[in-house]
Amino acid sequence: MNIDPGMVNQLLGALPYPIDKNKLIQMAQQRGANNQIVGILQRLPDKSFNSPQDIQNALGNLGNLGNIFKA
Repeated sequence: MNIDPGMVNQLLGALPYPIDKNKLIQMAQQRGANNQIVGILQRLPDKSFNSPQDIQNALGNLGNLGNIFKA
């Protein structure tokens, strides 16, 4: 997979919070996230996220998929 954790962290840090999953995906696409990143974000639970850490925690619950976002 071609995922740059620094780019993901920068993306998550620039989002307005709280943000729901659909808006998160939409904004990631607008900011140039590749298909791999969007695909992983689509696996997040359908809920509102209150911070970048909230998203990171949810990604961590995805098992190995979430680990690719850790720098």
